[in-house]
Amino acid sequence: MFDRIADRYDLMNLVMTLGQEPRFIRDTVNAAQLGQAPKVLDIATGTGDLALEAANQRYGAEVYGLDISNEMLEVARSRPGGENIVWQTGDAMELPYDDDTFDAVTHGYLLRNVTDIAKTLQEQYRVLQPGGWMTSLEMSPAPRNVVKPFSTAYIKYVVPRLANAITQNPDAYEYLSRTSRGFHTADRIEHMIGEAGFVTSGYKTYMFGTMALHWGQKPVA
Repeated sequence: MFDRIADRYDLMNLVMTLGQEPRFIRDTVNAAQLGQAPKVLDIATGTGDLALEAANQRYGAEVYGLDISNEMLEVARSRPGGENIVWQTGDAMELPYDDDTFDAVTHGYLLRNVTDIAKTLQEQYRVLQPGGWMTSLEMSPAPRNVVKPFSTAYIKYVVPRLANAITQNPDAYEYLSRTSRGFHTADRIEHMIGEAGFVTSGYKTYMFGTMALHWGQKPVA
């Protein structure tokens, strides 16, 4: 599915978030609290937004971008700065790295697309060094407030039509719409992050609660 939309993925994200995607990307990397010359893993890197942002924010950073889609990775490699990232094909639930390898782990729009969120978070915990941070940008079901009918209608009806116009592949974004509306709440995801072993966890929301940035730290040994 992601292979089919790789060439228009960035444009669709920009339109779908009403132009706020660059801000979300910056905030997600900032929340990882990168030190000097960090070693960073971006999982479900897609076209490389988070990986490239990490490399741009920290000179000398060693950044790895992992994704299951080869077409997405081809787009990522072709972007300015892409030659400075280690791009790899791999499974988020079976990370091909040793324990305690990375100073930070980031990911965007990953958890909604895996079959086992607990295992995915445990893998991130495993490859993080003690004291390292995990940050996660994810869509969230609209909270029960006065804007819920409008935000739900936007995700359910507007996004697939935008996708048809921009990507000519509305099925992929109907999947996004369906899985976003049925996904765990931000509170539930925060609880799962804690269950995986992370401490100092928290989150902030955007777009009337339909987008959430989560973070958690692996305890210092």
